[in-house]
Amino acid sequence: MRRSLRRQIERRINQTWAAQNCMERGTVGVALIFPKDAFADAPAWTPGPGFRALSNESISNSAFIRDNGDGTETVVVGGIGPAQRPGRDGGVWTEEEVWTVTAPTEAYEYSGIGNNTQGITSMLDQPEAVIHREPYEGHPLETLENYWENFANAWGFMPEGELRYEGGWPFGVGREWAYLVCHTNSTHDEGNQVVLLDSVVKLADLFSAEVRVYPYNLQKREITGPLGNTIRRAYIRDVKNALRK
Repeated sequence: MRRSLRRQIERRINQTWAAQNCMERGTVGVALIFPKDAFADAPAWTPGPGFRALSNESISNSAFIRDNGDGTETVVVGGIGPAQRPGRDGGVWTEEEVWTVTAPTEAYEYSGIGNNTQGITSMLDQPEAVIHREPYEGHPLETLENYWENFANAWGFMPEGELRYEGGWPFGVGREWAYLVCHTNSTHDEGNQVVLLDSVVKLADLFSAEVRVYPYNLQKREITGPLGNTIRRAYIRDVKNALRK
């Protein structure tokens, strides 16, 4: 596998390496696509029917969203706060909480939860939002977050599933993935193609993952493939360091 994958990576790099004055030339993206049962031992919990994962670079597979079909959405996230807002009892907010918020879809537009779940606290300023707050300690979401935090520390990446608000599984329903991107032309990059190759080979072997390699598209200014330039990626440095442990 190593020899074949090395050739694929080099071929994709060479597709754009000759471009002049392009900082992104030689960029290559590698997706590791895991079997459906790859993480069967992980704890599982959802708030109920119709919810799907709401994930991004700051969320560890423990936030959920549901389109209610009436112009509103319900979002459930854990580990919120404490923040400089009133606590559940109206006093000082001192402990982390789980928030369940139902509000018109457009009310979430400026909440910032697409980038950071703490943005859900801004829904206190939305008069139409219905907010339920409960303790985070002992909640199933705490168990989920602890599990995935330990997983990320052990392996250097977090498996991803659906794509943010747009939904959809880029590699098929239930096929979680990790995405490594190497900017070969960058002097400040975290790892070159040699480190990329070594990391991908090890992860593919450990998790029985399918590997797909994508070049950079100079015209569209993004990596080809279903993930493009998504920020939801594993970092080569983190994977390398984890695999050295």
